[in-house]
Formats: sequence, C-alpha cells, structure tokens
Amino acid sequence: MSTTRGPGQAWWEFHLNAIAREGIAVKAYARREGLDESSLYYWRRRLRAQIQGPQPLALEHSNGAPPPSARFVSVCVNTVRDATNSHSVLILGSGLRLELSSLPSPQWLAQVSLALTAQVR
Repeated sequence: MSTTRGPGQAWWEFHLNAIAREGIAVKAYARREGLDESSLYYWRRRLRAQIQGPQPLALEHSNGAPPPSARFVSVCVNTVRDATNSHSVLILGSGLRLELSSLPSPQWLAQVSLALTAQVR
C-alpha cells in the first residue's frame, strides 16, 4: 500500500485561483497545465462547500434541463372503499370512454394499455 499523497488543498487552490484570475475555461486550463480536469472540478466543489456550507440541489442542469427528480410529481391516490354505487371511467386518448362498475386492478389496466397500444401500431 502506497503512502504517497497527491497535491494538497493549497496546490489546488492556487490553480483554481489562476483559472478565476485568467477567466479561462477549466478544460482549457487543465489541458494547458497537464492537470486532470475532473480533479479541478472536484476541488472546486470541495473548496466551495468548505466556504459556503451545504447547498440545496440545483433546480436545473447546466444545459437548462430539469434534473431527473424534478421531472416527476408525487401523487397520493386514495381509494374509495365504502362507496357501494361507485364506478370508474377510463377515457383514452383516442376518445374511447370505458365505464366500469368497480376500480380495476393495475395489472388489468396494464393489459388493456398494451392491447390498445398494439392495435394502434
């Protein structure tokens, strides 16, 4: 097992300060100086976290797209158990309306969906 350690925090701070001072892209600086680009990003995040503390999750990626967790919305479904005269209505995109006397199982709905999808293709 090697006890050799890589460059320390001060070394990375020096390079990150140089990037900021020069206004150069991290990728270009890393290539020019022969440094690992991912290490520069790692140390930049680590040093910012030391200064600023924990940060909230970003609401969008650098490319403008929302992160995967923001693409979904939590839904709470409550089932009606006491209603004796309840019925379910399933309206499909094609305009077909199915009126059911009771709430179908998720498996049944999946089978209907697959069957209808196969017919559309």
